[in-house]
Amino acid sequence: MRHVTENPGDPPVHSSFLSSLALAWALLIAPAALAQYTRDTSANKKIDEAVNMHYLATDFDKAEGVLLGTVRACEDKCSPQTLARAWMYVGIIRGSGRNDISGAKEAFQSALALDPNVRLDAALATAETQAAFNEVAGSGPVTPAAPPPAQVPAEPEDVAAVPSGEGLFCTPDVPEIETRRPIPVECRTDEEATSMELRYQSFGSDTWKTLRMTKKGDAFRATIPCEATQIQGSFRVYVRAKDASGVAVGEWGSKAQPVEFVLVEQSAADPPAFDGEPPPERCPAKEECPPDFPGCDSGKPSGGNVDWGGACDNSSQCKAGLLCIDGTCETAPSCETSSDCPVGSCVNGKCAIDPDGPAEAGPYKKNWIGLHVAQDVAFVSANDVCSPEGQASQSFSCYYAGSTTDAFVDHPYPGVNIGSGTALGTTRVLLSYDRAFSSNLMAGVRLGYAFRGGPPANRDMEYVWNESRGEWESTVYEEGESFLPYHAEVRATYLFGRGLGSQGLRFYVHAGGGLAQVDAKVVVPVVDCGVVDPDPQKGNNYAACANGTIREDEAIDLAPPTADPRTDLDAWKKLGRGFITAGGGAMLGLGRSAALQLNVNLMYMLGSSGAVIEPSLGLNFGL
Repeated sequence: MRHVTENPGDPPVHSSFLSSLALAWALLIAPAALAQYTRDTSANKKIDEAVNMHYLATDFDKAEGVLLGTVRACEDKCSPQTLARAWMYVGIIRGSGRNDISGAKEAFQSALALDPNVRLDAALATAETQAAFNEVAGSGPVTPAAPPPAQVPAEPEDVAAVPSGEGLFCTPDVPEIETRRPIPVECRTDEEATSMELRYQSFGSDTWKTLRMTKKGDAFRATIPCEATQIQGSFRVYVRAKDASGVAVGEWGSKAQPVEFVLVEQSAADPPAFDGEPPPERCPAKEECPPDFPGCDSGKPSGGNVDWGGACDNSSQCKAGLLCIDGTCETAPSCETSSDCPVGSCVNGKCAIDPDGPAEAGPYKKNWIGLHVAQDVAFVSANDVCSPEGQASQSFSCYYAGSTTDAFVDHPYPGVNIGSGTALGTTRVLLSYDRAFSSNLMAGVRLGYAFRGGPPANRDMEYVWNESRGEWESTVYEEGESFLPYHAEVRATYLFGRGLGSQGLRFYVHAGGGLAQVDAKVVVPVVDCGVVDPDPQKGNNYAACANGTIREDEAIDLAPPTADPRTDLDAWKKLGRGFITAGGGAMLGLGRSAALQLNVNLMYMLGSSGAVIEPSLGLNFGL
């Protein structure tokens, strides 16, 4: 019979099996343990707040209150390491801050019982506090102290944190607040919350009022208006959080057990505020209000007769406390600044309209078409404007006055200049379409046709004096480039203030570009050297006139007796055919579906370059 003998150098078979089993067990329970501690992140933030904001500011009561409130709020959803860290700092506050070594030892006992590896923050601990920690750490196993009671102490001087509810960490965490103060409420959670709702009940009231909280960063915020905090006494609140499917994922207090503050006329406690922001100003007492003082109740009735859910055109039609949002009277949302309000402005944490101001409009129209008449005004200046060289280099085309076929192709006596100024140009009729992407931003096109354009540019022709007939005869060699009458423009528009969401004047700026030609005419008197010397060979008299080597009156005297070389020319400035533009204007709302529009384009013409101002007046219709 054979016997199996174990090698003394080999580990026992059962030991290897148990090690594998332990590893498998650890891998199985580790994710569950991590999933259990869903409040660690928020708890550590509150611990850091207690130490860095309150303890370092020597506000020991507030610092300890925040830490103990965090321990209570954690329940079973914080890891032992996080709870031990909180108790460790409670010990530092008691030992180093209050010089309460006995209390510090009790806190250290709780910390070490939860996590024997917790380390003391030596940078904040005095020598006595370090000695107390070392004494507790070296005394063997300890039993954690029971968490502090959740009730708020009756005495204001024993400040403790207001209890956080299931899954939410909220502020303010003070037991008392002065009356007539807006109360900023800010909540955070580690759960997947997509919305939060705050409900509050004033002292002596049987009604719970609701505020929808808005998200900012990783927190949800709402401000209880000072109208709700006028009366001294108990003030109750609670917050509910929901995920995207509408399932409740956390609460701060409840309707059955709400969070309670005590409203008092005077308090030494800091007024509540959002993290990193100053507290809102205290509202004036009603009896302290002089007539027409901003923020005071004027005694005038506010609001219209349309109840919640009713159709409306503007907020003045809705009952007090309601705003016209998307055509329906809705509960006025909470806000921090006026930019949070769909209409009206932010007053004491609630969106409201000015009863003495213009009524805010309801939903704005998204599509706008318009008909406009525009007038071009060109900036012009030139030297020797109608000489062949001047016309070519300065984008001018000169014609005999009143004619659009007889181009001036000879030289004038030198010195025909146009000083810097403006000249009326083409007139346009435009159709517009604009699409509103928001109440402040629009993009669209303008298409149209221009009238009063000039004759062709660069028309090449010759004039010959017919002695027998006593008249000039002309021959056209090249017709030239005709005026482009079409207008095509794309633009983007930004409206100030509430833009399309308001009635009255709506000011705006715009930028764009497109295709267009602008013609502007200036009448100039000249001495026509072609009349001074009508010889087609352009003899000496023509040269003397064109070069200015003789006086102007001498040139006139050289002309044939039957011809007068003095004449007027139409000097046409030719600009374009592309352009870029910027400008602005105003729209005067005529109800919700129409607006009178005054627009100004500041255009820089491309191709034949130059500057043009183009004011226009039109009527727009919203669809």
